[in-house]
Amino acid sequence: MRLTLDASVWIAAADATDVFHQQSRDLLRKVVADGIAVIQPAFGRTEVACALARRLRDGPLGRELTDSLMNRVVTAELPMDSVFLNTAKTLGTNQFLRGADALYAVAAQQSQSLLISWDYEHLQRAGGITPTDWLATNF
Repeated sequence: MRLTLDASVWIAAADATDVFHQQSRDLLRKVVADGIAVIQPAFGRTEVACALARRLRDGPLGRELTDSLMNRVVTAELPMDSVFLNTAKTLGTNQFLRGADALYAVAAQQSQSLLISWDYEHLQRAGGITPTDWLATNF
């Protein structure tokens, strides 16, 4: 089993004030305990670190939290070459996704992994499921 975790999951797991914090932490614990591989688009770590730094108004802390979380999980980064980006452009414009959301959706599609996200558009138009729903069927 392989999963693609959207930035929304990583960010919620890192930020104790996030409404989805506990469910995201529970998902990551299960992923680590079961040795489940996580597939990320190559920019994923950068997106998470920047989002956390912006949210917390602390660059070093954003990087530290990102590395602390992501280094505990077996992750593989998909390179974002021109084929990947063109596929994301097509998927994103066909499904009316934001650019970054299209990149996660294509990463999941190309790696034949399940897209886990808190993002409504992923859930409605890209075949994603929430961490809560995934845990309910895999715990």
